Amino acid sequence: MDDDNLLDSHPDLMDPEWRKHAQTDAWLGAKKDRKRLRKQRKRGVRKPHRRWWILGVLVLILGVTTAGIVLAGRRTPAPAAAPNPTQVAQYARVDLARPYANTPADTWPKGLDGITSPAAAPVGAFKADAVADAYAQARKAISAAHLDSAVLLAHDPKAYLALFAPDQREQLTPRLAEKPAKDKAGFDSYLTEIADGYHLLDAGPRTFGTLTAHAGEKPGELAVDAKYVVAYAFDNVHPESLTSPNETVSFLRVDETYVVATGSRVAKTSQGLWLDGGQSATSSVGCAAAREGFLAPGYANPPTGPSTGEDQDAPGYYDPKYPVPTLDGCH
Repeated sequence: MDDDNLLDSHPDLMDPEWRKHAQTDAWLGAKKDRKRLRKQRKRGVRKPHRRWWILGVLVLILGVTTAGIVLAGRRTPAPAAAPNPTQVAQYARVDLARPYANTPADTWPKGLDGITSPAAAPVGAFKADAVADAYAQARKAISAAHLDSAVLLAHDPKAYLALFAPDQREQLTPRLAEKPAKDKAGFDSYLTEIADGYHLLDAGPRTFGTLTAHAGEKPGELAVDAKYVVAYAFDNVHPESLTSPNETVSFLRVDETYVVATGSRVAKTSQGLWLDGGQSATSSVGCAAAREGFLAPGYANPPTGPSTGEDQDAPGYYDPKYPVPTLDGCH
């Protein structure tokens, strides 16, 4: 701590009554010293005086304190940190060179880097190395499901399925082959598959989210909660005709839990990665494609029918600290 802070925090100096009396005493003392000094000068005496030393220190203290108060009063407050954007501009120029401008994803990292996790630390019976491995397995699954071209463009889930325990693969394989129920509007799938005829720009996808590890429900299980958003920027041959980035940028919001099962209590065919439930929602998507289980941009099939108001642009679509919305623009 510097001397100024020590002086400012002295208990006596913080007492206004003490300051008032100290200042009066100092001035009275100075008046007496001036008289004595004049007499000493006549006598030719030149020696230091204790009162002048005390006065100098006191004036210095009061000066430093006063200056500190003045500077503190003039100090410009630091600007508040800008909140994470949670809305897409409804009317804004679309620039395919910067497709995420005027959207929450404008500052998100490209690829998987936007999904972060804390430093691996022991969780229950699991050592830090096991926790780090669980984070790595969850990240691979997210990347394979929503970022890899094999799934996005070729609609090939083999690499994704290979990440899971044998028993989980057996359960997931038929589910991935199913189409969404005909009476179910909106996009709800384990994978992100781009609808035929649409193309992503080189600017993305981008991500934003977190991974958090905790003990699973059964012995030998280590769970990882994943809360994240993926943004996809689509190409368009006539960008000048678009009125908002929500026509070219689609968002997938996901909450899900991965479980890594290990140990002698777990059957050999069940050891490995499991997907233990979750929920998802999308914003700014082509509704016709979404009903078939594919992702297309908003300009492909704009929402029709009555508006659902603020629920269509709820913060939960873009920020994982909010719950996953239950409505989207296709309802």
